[in-house]
Formats: sequence, C-alpha cells, structure tokens
Amino acid sequence: MKYVNKDDLISIIQERLMGESVALASGINLDDNSILDDIEEKAIDLAISYISGTYNHEQIFTDVPVRNGVLVQIIASIVVYRSVRRNAARKVPEDYSKLYSDAIKDLERIQSGVMNLVNCPKLTSDDGTAISPVYGNNTNDDNFI
Repeated sequence: MKYVNKDDLISIIQERLMGESVALASGINLDDNSILDDIEEKAIDLAISYISGTYNHEQIFTDVPVRNGVLVQIIASIVVYRSVRRNAARKVPEDYSKLYSDAIKDLERIQSGVMNLVNCPKLTSDDGTAISPVYGNNTNDDNFI
C-alpha cells in the first residue's frame, strides 16, 4: 500500500476482522496483500477525481506521499468498506456503510471548498498563484453574470 498503512486501517477496523475480510491466513502481513493494494489504488483514484480540481494530486500521491490526516482517514475508510464488501455474503454491516458514505461526503466537501486539506499542495499557475475554479450562474434568463 502506498498511501495508507496497516495502522491506518487498524484504527478503523480490528486487525482480526480486517484479516478475515480479505481472507488472509494468520501471520500474513496486511502491507503485503495485493488485494488491499488494488483496493487502495482504486480508492486513491476516487479521491483524485474529487480533489484534482483544487489540489495537485501528482505531488500528494508520489513515492513519498504528502500525508494528510483527513485524506488518510477517507482513503482508509473506503479501503475498509470495499474489503469488507467484497466478502460480504449478503449485506455490509451498517457501520461500514456509514464509514463509506461519510468518506464520500468528506470528498464532496473538499471538492466544493467547504473543507480544506491542510499542508497539501494546491494547483498553481505558471506564475505561482493558486488556481481558483471558475463558477458561473446560468439560471439568469437575462444572461447577466
């Protein structure tokens, strides 16, 4: 795993339950599990799709990532939910579904600018100024901005 680690996952779900959810034999390290690596990669791609309009994801998700507590919590929650879901026979427990929905809501808050990622590099233009998204209103029938 390249952004979250075993301790981040264990802060959300017990190690024994995490091991069972990804069908690990006892004694195998969670950091070496290719299933979790794949799930984490897809969770990172999801996070990037939300934050890429404001934050420089290429600098955040490098070989030496810029770790932000909020982003770590979001990605770890998504990884836990998806790993539990892949082995759930019928229905994912409600608390894991709540983790996932809270993570998506947090990503939406980051995307809308309500929540900021502290110490994460924002997108900048060539002259070094921060790029702000352009918003408009197309509901005015008189075409005024």
